[in-house]
Amino acid sequence: MPVTIDRRTLLYAFGITSISSLITAQTTGGSRVVLVKPGEGRFSYSTEELRKSNFCKLTSEDTGGACSIFVINARPRSGPPLHVHHREDEWYHVLAGEFLFKAGDQTFTLPTGASIWLPRNIPHVWANPITVEAQMMLVCQPGGFEKFFDEMGKAMVDKQSPAQMEEIMHKYGMETLGPPIFS
Repeated sequence: MPVTIDRRTLLYAFGITSISSLITAQTTGGSRVVLVKPGEGRFSYSTEELRKSNFCKLTSEDTGGACSIFVINARPRSGPPLHVHHREDEWYHVLAGEFLFKAGDQTFTLPTGASIWLPRNIPHVWANPITVEAQMMLVCQPGGFEKFFDEMGKAMVDKQSPAQMEEIMHKYGMETLGPPIFS
């Protein structure tokens, strides 16, 4: 004997199932409390330069994949090339100094205490435009971006070709679109 299910019951069942998995995905965090002391990082980078300039305060593992959090120390007149993320949304908060951001066709100057939200798929670039080191916090959602930083740091130390570095970016859902703000 066939079972008859009306359309409303079926749609309701699928709706509850799909929404509940999204809610779980958005709220599942790590299963333990994580303490990070001043000057410490939670990810053991393979290069000395990254260990000094980029502290991973919370890893993807710490947060159940929800996010990765970094404190970045940026040298004067430095920053990444123009790029786009296809996987991560990013939130930056300036802790010390000043940063220049270009996102899409907009330009922003962020002083200490300012923040900017950069959703995935928006081309962007940032730089420390001042003559002293500046510092900012970066939250990447979802987590895992510490692995990109580590691989790219190794590639730079090993003086890999631009094509090899581009392969690393593609592996992490990114593309280089242009030069940094300061050459």
